[in-house]
Amino acid sequence: MIIWITGLPGSGKTTLAKKLKCVLENKSSNNIVLLDGDNIRSILPYEISYSNDDRIRLALFYSKLALLIEKSNSIVICSFVALFHHVQEYTRLKANAYFEIFLDPSLDELVKINKKGLYSEKSDYMLNQLSMHEFPRNPELRINSIVNGIYQDNLPEIIEKLFEEFEINF
Repeated sequence: MIIWITGLPGSGKTTLAKKLKCVLENKSSNNIVLLDGDNIRSILPYEISYSNDDRIRLALFYSKLALLIEKSNSIVICSFVALFHHVQEYTRLKANAYFEIFLDPSLDELVKINKKGLYSEKSDYMLNQLSMHEFPRNPELRINSIVNGIYQDNLPEIIEKLFEEFEINF
């Protein structure tokens, strides 16, 4: 099974993924593997830019890595921006089981928090990259992860939905 957590930078993907991993490790006999964009990017043997072509190439790499690990009877939690429809569709099609969580706080909330410094008016991210994302069309869960400047704990909702969607041995 692949649990793909996606959303804009600063939306809470990594924090949620770590919490979910802890819960699943306590409840599942499967091996739980967490793949996080910042960690994977840091170990790549080549430089990768934030150009659209490189981001697409990296998103496909993430997908193929997750699919490979899933084949070892692991539950793979992916925490990536990777907002491209064809990557989402490819992963969904190839995975044994796929569960997509889209963290979708308002841009105003992300600007307020500006956790990674990406949301200033003149940042390269705001000027060039934000417009290149393709937000998920049909995620299993769409979550407003930040309300009034506070990250929300949506873990109970996610666990409940996982139970509903899949027969997982928890």
